[in-house]
Amino acid sequence: MTRIPALDPAAFSEEQKALVGEWTHLEFSRVLINSPRMYGTFVPWLKELIAGTALPARDRQIVCLRMLELCGEVYEKTHHAVISRKCGLNDEEINAFICGEGDALTADDRDVLTACDELYRDQRIGDATWARLSRRYSQEQMMEIVFLAGCYQTMALLTKSFGIQLEPDLESFNALRDYADQA
Repeated sequence: MTRIPALDPAAFSEEQKALVGEWTHLEFSRVLINSPRMYGTFVPWLKELIAGTALPARDRQIVCLRMLELCGEVYEKTHHAVISRKCGLNDEEINAFICGEGDALTADDRDVLTACDELYRDQRIGDATWARLSRRYSQEQMMEIVFLAGCYQTMALLTKSFGIQLEPDLESFNALRDYADQA
């Protein structure tokens, strides 16, 4: 159920137009822009986490997909399945990341999934998992796993609380696929 309506881009103020830019095809942007101040804070942080990450694309997608699944979120999880395919991942891998199990998972994948599960359940990565991840990741990357997991828990809070719906038409969804090419 939609609680906060997606604004029609034709009704955007000049400030809203400047903030949203080319992302008008995303329901998420069209809902969040109802609060330009929060949009201007949250979306650049999100973009930095995704586009500016020091994590490999595969690992980034594991964190995004698993956290969204744990939170029972649909909107962003659907988007990240598309983005994951654009990153070269196949459906078996994507499903394994979401479910947290499967033959497509490597030992390293399982460590990232364990970190996600611990962050969701305990709000911290356990010592044993931290030690295993620390052998593979830099301090910056370790921090990014936590930031990314927290960001996608926040995304679930936003999309579910505001009632953000999937893009209603094929044209909008295809625009998402074009955007994913840039991710």
